[in-house]
Amino acid sequence: MAITNYQVAATVSTGAYASSGDNAITVIYITNKSATDGNVDVYLVPSANVSSFESSPSQNYKIYNNLLIKAQDTYIVDSEKLILSSGDKIYIAAPDSAAQFNATISTIGL
Repeated sequence: MAITNYQVAATVSTGAYASSGDNAITVIYITNKSATDGNVDVYLVPSANVSSFESSPSQNYKIYNNLLIKAQDTYIVDSEKLILSSGDKIYIAAPDSAAQFNATISTIGL
């Protein structure tokens, strides 16, 4: 099992997690560290589409849209496991939010 920490930015130019080999995402914690409520978007992009997504983000890969996370709170994604192939990426962005987020992603190799 591995842990990845990611500081969420306003854009999706950098992936929060890139799969190397086949991996299962066991849990994602998205924490709002600020004193104001904020929103995040989460994308799951297959490896074949990563380079075009990074230059022109597509709404087609969004799995959480404008997810509101209250001030000083954490949203936990753990009800369904995500299976990623090598090169697949998860992107997390807070494009319209003044809040500060970080994400912790737990994975296990398959």
